[in-house]
Amino acid sequence: MASRQQDISDARAPTESLLAPVDNSLRPPTGAPNQLLTEQDVEERLAKTIEPPDGGWGWVIVFCSFGLHVILDGITYSFGVIFVALLEDFQGGKGDTAWILSIFVGVTLGTGPLSSALVNRYSCRTVSIVGAVIGAVGFIISPYAPAMWYLYISFGVIGGIGFGLVYLPAIVIVSYYFEKRRALATGLACCGSGFGTFIFAPLSAYFIDEFGWKQTCFLLAGIILQCCVLGALLRPLPLVDNTETLEAVNQTQQNGKLSGETQGDKPKPSGSHVRSKVSLNIASISSLNTQHVTGHQLKQHIPLHRKDVFYSGSLHNIPLYTQNKADYITSNMSLVHSLHQVKTPQTNTKQPATCFEQLTDSFKSLIDFSLLADWGFLLFLLSNIFTNLGFNAPFIFLPDRGIEYGLEPKAAAFLLSIIGIGNTIGRIMFGYLADNKYIRPYRLYLYSTGLVITGLCTAFSSFPSHQMQIAYAALFGFFIGGYVSLTAIILVDLLGVDKLTSSFGLTLLVQGVFVLIGPPIAGWLYDATASYTWSFASIGGSIAISGFMLYFIPLLSRLQHKRITKHDTDMGVRIGVHSKQEIEDEEVNLKDSSAKESDSKS
Repeated sequence: MASRQQDISDARAPTESLLAPVDNSLRPPTGAPNQLLTEQDVEERLAKTIEPPDGGWGWVIVFCSFGLHVILDGITYSFGVIFVALLEDFQGGKGDTAWILSIFVGVTLGTGPLSSALVNRYSCRTVSIVGAVIGAVGFIISPYAPAMWYLYISFGVIGGIGFGLVYLPAIVIVSYYFEKRRALATGLACCGSGFGTFIFAPLSAYFIDEFGWKQTCFLLAGIILQCCVLGALLRPLPLVDNTETLEAVNQTQQNGKLSGETQGDKPKPSGSHVRSKVSLNIASISSLNTQHVTGHQLKQHIPLHRKDVFYSGSLHNIPLYTQNKADYITSNMSLVHSLHQVKTPQTNTKQPATCFEQLTDSFKSLIDFSLLADWGFLLFLLSNIFTNLGFNAPFIFLPDRGIEYGLEPKAAAFLLSIIGIGNTIGRIMFGYLADNKYIRPYRLYLYSTGLVITGLCTAFSSFPSHQMQIAYAALFGFFIGGYVSLTAIILVDLLGVDKLTSSFGLTLLVQGVFVLIGPPIAGWLYDATASYTWSFASIGGSIAISGFMLYFIPLLSRLQHKRITKHDTDMGVRIGVHSKQEIEDEEVNLKDSSAKESDSKS
């Protein structure tokens, strides 16, 4: 017994920093470590292992995520104020100068797979602290720029990597602490984005007016370092030591039966059936008769392999969650994954995977190109291309256009603050409407209509009146807030919560590429015409087209004859061809196939 405990301790040592304090309250009686458990016992213990508190320290997590959004998005979306100062200092074109923020945002989004691999290997706490330091370094070295290209690297690449490493943990950590109140928690956390824009736009304008843009970079770097304090509070969820539970499952597998089974002709589930049922997802377990599960493996809690981690809506909108919470939890979370273990060809034993292997695995989990076979999702990605060609441009050019229209620099900077206010209200309102039972079946149209209105307002916003500029900023912020808050929800309506991680990863990839080239194109249009009229017209037209395209997703699903199965319905899919009879037929087919499988095993 002592040697076995030592082996477990040795196996745990390399990843000790990943684990939160272990709760022993759910262990089986110590006098019977190898007791046999029923399938229900295993499922209940695993479900308790990963059940979020929906409160407690979770509210501290919400506060920290809110603060991280304030700093990250506040600095990002107030770049238009710094943009004006850079134009004066370097005397460059607006298109060339716009590359700075484009690279910054593109790299932030593109860092997703790297950030997810590091979060899985270490923790949200560690990755966010490291990211804050890297981001601060990018801002600290930016004032020494001899030319514009230097800022592409210092601010764009280095700063973008740092922000990307902080941003992903700030999003996913909230989902791990909340289920019942997730919509409220994520809504409160993400409101930091608009609040940060409201604060940092006038703050940056004040810093630049008093100290210049170079000293402003140093001041912003100091603020970014405060993310280290917030990141340090991102405590991992407490985990339960289920060593004995897994030993019982292995013992069950060896004996070929479960304790407490009724005698007679009823098929007896095997150990492999139990493993499949509880979704243990252990690497290379095709030969279940020779491979065993260790307690150390079960204690691994890998954030990015929870399939609903990016879902910001209420889980009560997912039918399976309301019908059978235990089944939902076990089907949407992997307690163990192959990225922590690989077989060595010489010993056929499992060893910790390298960071490169984890990065590759995270990329595969985030990017699933097989989803492109769905015509509706393909059109959704095409829509996102047009949206992100114009998404960031108003944040860059609106202050400069305001100055051209005769506004004072501080008044022009305050236009970004108005966008921030509208963005906060828009996120709350669109989130509320999306959860309303009467609007829920039509939220794709809510989403697309918001984009169309955003595009039209942008295209026809070139009026020199101060009041018209304020009105445009408020409308743009309100409706673009709906786009940000509903993207993950629409993906669930389209593909289901079990495919959210991979579909969201592909969406971020598309956003990262095309947000990179949109603002420079708008800037070059100004350089060619000496007017923002055509720049904002092209930006608005692109966004409006992206919203208009989404109206055709249901039609494409019908043309493709996309069937919604019972499983799809349970996972939240709403867009496709389905009927009550088809769902009932699917249920009968699933029962028949399950019965045949049980008969063959018996």
